[in-house]
Amino acid sequence: MALAAAAVLLIVIGGLLLLRNRPSVQTATVTIDLRERSIARGENPAERNQQPLELSRETKHLVLDLPIGSKEGSYEVALVSGGGEQVRGTTGIAQLENHTAILKADIDLAAVSPGSYFLGVRQPGMEWSRYPIRVK
Repeated sequence: MALAAAAVLLIVIGGLLLLRNRPSVQTATVTIDLRERSIARGENPAERNQQPLELSRETKHLVLDLPIGSKEGSYEVALVSGGGEQVRGTTGIAQLENHTAILKADIDLAAVSPGSYFLGVRQPGMEWSRYPIRVK
């Protein structure tokens, strides 16, 4: 009986340690509000003197509050170097929540080098909207 109780206790302690050492979903999910950062088509975001957004290399999921006037539907999301090369890319679906288009997308930045990039967002076939971003 004592042996069975000790085994159960070890399993419980092992499970708690395992859960404690797992990366938190909250750490890996980043919400970015782009509603006040709308950029006119063709406008160079560097000319607007906006502070770059910041993303951690631990980011696995993005939740983007899209600029006012954005529509529901499929979107492409890309992390783009200063030279215009796509470093990471993904897709997601935007849905209206409280009059705001919310885009959720999975993107793994673990292998991305720290530095300055642009976050590109567009509906397929449309022009990219680019936002300065710093990966740390």
